[in-house]
Amino acid sequence: MAGEVSGDHQGGGLIKALREVRPEATVLAVGGPDMAAAGADVLIDSTRWGVIGYVEAYVRFPVFGARFWRLARLVRQTRPDLLLLIDFPGMNRELVRTFSGRLPIVYFVPPQTYGRRGYSAARMAGAAVRLLAVLPFEADAYRRAGADVVYVGHPAVDASAGAPCRAALRREWGADGGTLLGLLPGSRAQEVRSLLPPMLEAVRALPAARRVRCILPLASAHLRPFVEAALARTGVPVRIVEGRALDVMAASDAIVVASGTAAVQAACAGVPMVVVYRVSRLTEWIARRFVLTPGAGAAGWSVPNIVLGRPAVPELVQAEVTGPRIRDEIVRLLDGGAAALRDDLLEVRRRLGPPGVMARAAVEVLRVLDRRGGAAIR
Repeated sequence: MAGEVSGDHQGGGLIKALREVRPEATVLAVGGPDMAAAGADVLIDSTRWGVIGYVEAYVRFPVFGARFWRLARLVRQTRPDLLLLIDFPGMNRELVRTFSGRLPIVYFVPPQTYGRRGYSAARMAGAAVRLLAVLPFEADAYRRAGADVVYVGHPAVDASAGAPCRAALRREWGADGGTLLGLLPGSRAQEVRSLLPPMLEAVRALPAARRVRCILPLASAHLRPFVEAALARTGVPVRIVEGRALDVMAASDAIVVASGTAAVQAACAGVPMVVVYRVSRLTEWIARRFVLTPGAGAAGWSVPNIVLGRPAVPELVQAEVTGPRIRDEIVRLLDGGAAALRDDLLEVRRRLGPPGVMARAAVEVLRVLDRRGGAAIR
């Protein structure tokens, strides 16, 4: 069970690793094209299900409820030997609550606990579920709560292991003699609508003498209308490529990236970046008043900065996400800030574990599967 584009991508990698060890396994999936390409029978496409923010999620609660009962019914009908959940905390947390003790469950990329009030880790600790944490501080938090958790490392480490040829990519995209700037506004329509316009405003404000070319990897085909609408409004020339986010990162002199999985991938690839993040004002108010712990965000909000414990990677949050602020951070990187940042990014990669993340995760999944005690869905 995965949701959103990033979950489908992680699911595809994990299914591939599982089938290398257990090729006879039948995998039924809720996900998308990456999971299908890895050999799963995708029964429901969930790549457009993502939403960011408490208010935004509440508005869509009837849709969420309908989707949840559809998934619960699917589990009861298919009666799997194991339920493998991937990220997507709003939905998958409820599936843990519903099926805990009724069949074996493994949760890859469990809900974030860093900087959160409440008892999320304790609730997971009280459920019959093996958690595969991808961040060291998340594993520590779950371990302190008494959860069954294994730290496997972050999949971005594996993704950055086979770096493509930078020179060949720059030739392909006509960026031999100038500066190539990657724009990665996220994998959700909500993110693209919020973050791409200020990114484009920043690009338009860069001096022509810098000869900056822009390239945008399209996370999913359904995002193209939103991207093209933003480009039409600003008139900024941007090359769009289908997927290939890691290629864009490898070829770019710097990137502007939505906070999330792509920022971690960029860190592991050693790509200088500006991280941006924005939600509605009401969601921000709710988060600061009821959700976040005092002192949360002291090191920054993006995962690379949290891993380092200090604000090394430039990041802009909420009202800071404007064209002029993004432009200023881009200029700082291009004028020498990128060199110092690369050393910090090497440390981020080191702290996220050695390569072989998906293989280790697959081993843990199969351990739970092979230990099952004949649990049946009641």
